Parts: sequence; C-alpha cells; structure tokens
Amino acid sequence: MKIKNLFFNLPVAQLAQEHPINYFDIGSRGGFQEDLFPIAFSVNAVGFEPEVIALEKLRNKESDPWLTVNFLPFGISGKGGVRNLYITKDPASSSLLKHNIELGKKFNKPQFFELDRVEKIETRTLKEGLIAANTGTIDYLKIDIEGVELEVFKSSSLLLDNVLAIKTEVSFVEFRKNQPLASDVDSFLTSLGFILMDFQQPAKWRREGYVVHPYTANETPSYSRGQIVQGDYLYFRSPETLNNNPESLVKLALLFMAFGYFDHSKMILDMHSVENYLVKRYGKKSLDYVNPASLKYGQHIFFRNLYRTFRSLVPLIRYGKNILRT
Repeated sequence: MKIKNLFFNLPVAQLAQEHPINYFDIGSRGGFQEDLFPIAFSVNAVGFEPEVIALEKLRNKESDPWLTVNFLPFGISGKGGVRNLYITKDPASSSLLKHNIELGKKFNKPQFFELDRVEKIETRTLKEGLIAANTGTIDYLKIDIEGVELEVFKSSSLLLDNVLAIKTEVSFVEFRKNQPLASDVDSFLTSLGFILMDFQQPAKWRREGYVVHPYTANETPSYSRGQIVQGDYLYFRSPETLNNNPESLVKLALLFMAFGYFDHSKMILDMHSVENYLVKRYGKKSLDYVNPASLKYGQHIFFRNLYRTFRSLVPLIRYGKNILRT
C-alpha cells in the first residue's frame, strides 16, 4: 500500500518535476504528513521547530521521499519575536495561548489543559519564515499550532494571495482563552478566495472516557456519542483568482491530484489558458495526465480501505465483548 511517489512513473511526473511544489508545515514536530506523498519527488518540504532536541531528531529522520527537506530552528506566529509556550501535562496540547481550564474540567481531560511549565521560544512571522526558507513562494501550507492559526493568517493575508492550498486545524470549542473558532477561520479564508473542500480527522470527545460511537467500553455509561471538538479544514484556492496564470494553475491541478480530487484537476487542466500551455509545451491534454494518475490512486485507495476494514475488526471485537457480558 505504498503511496510515496505514487505518480513517479506516470505521465504527470514530468509535469510535477517541472512545476515543483513548496510545502510549508507549521507545527511539524511529528514530521511531515502524507498529504503530498504521491508527488513527493517534486516537493520542497519546509518545517519549523524551535526546540533544539526535537529539531535535531527531525533533521536526522526526514529526507525520503521529498525533493528537498529544510527544517528551520524557530516557530511561526502572527507577531513574531520571543513568545511564551504554555506546555501542558500532555505536551501535544501545548500552545502560545493560555489554556481554558474550565473546558478541561467539563470533559474530564485535565492533562490537555493543566500547565506543566512555560518556556520562551523564538517565533517569526510567516513572511520572515518564507525569507529564511528561500523558496520564493508557498504553494501548500499545513498549519497546526493549537489555536494561533488565524493570528498567522491575518498577519500574512497578502502572502496568502499566492498560496494554493491550506490545511489548518480548527476548533469548535474554546480550548484556549480567546481562541478563534472554526467559523472565524472559515470566514477569513473564504474572504481571500479559498474554497473549503473537506473536513478531515474530526475529533469527538465525551466526558466519561475516550471511547465514542460506535463502540462500547467499560466506562459508565458504557456507550455515548461524542461532541465534535476539532479537526482539519482543507482549502484550495479558487482557480478564478489566479488570473489565468498557467503555471500557477498547473500547480493547483497537481495539488488536487495529490489529494485525490481528479475531477477538479481535470477542470483546471481543461481551462483554455492551461490547455494551450500543455499542448504547446508538452503535446498533451488533461486526460493524458489525469486518467493514469486517477486509476493508480483509485487502486491504492481500494486496497488501503480493504486493509483498514480488516484492521477495524480488531477494536470492534474487543469492544464487542462489553456487549456480550451484559
């Protein structure tokens, strides 16, 4: 079920190699995500990590499968400068914003809200990060910095005019004090010409334990649905905002393909300015690129979902024992 460089031996590979993608990952402590794996051979990946030990681990870990890899030794914020990082007992929830302790009590999950320590870290604005990375542009921006995402967007609205796709964590409850919610983020990004394409990795919480629908567990009550609390919004720039620039539109089409949106990719490659560009430069049309990639991606998704279906039987059986006991 290998997805790394999935498109490498297909006709679209030349198109991708001659239109490389600059991918900025803000909040990359866990390493780069798999979003762009199908075209990783044409992706310049840039990450940010202000903590020295974590930075060294990332630099030693990440190289394959990207065209280039660069980790920069600072964080990104809207204001830049030295900022307080509020580190919680579960460090995955650490943030530049102070945590909403009352919400932790409501959901009985204090480890995500109770403070362990405060550290000073260096942050820079997104524009300063772009200058340091020396890539010229950002094509795909993934950002997950625990509530400070909108601060970064608002301080970089002119820079975002050239960004083609954004994946951002959004919250539906106020994890941190004065944290913007999903509706605030969506309102701002749509005002800049981005289209919400998907809602990914939704997280649902319940008060008693962590096991939510469709499973049962040993908690009392044993079964409950959970409240949606956060997830990732995936945005793509509206093609109409790119002034018929064929090179930008080709990059947008490549990003759509990497995420599996082949209908949208074909729509862009069929635009008059892009079609002329492809025929003149490569002697090809949209289906020459889209169809082989779509077939290969579809095969991968089929087998991946088959594998996940079998794997899902394990927790289903495990949690099902709770029903059999009753």
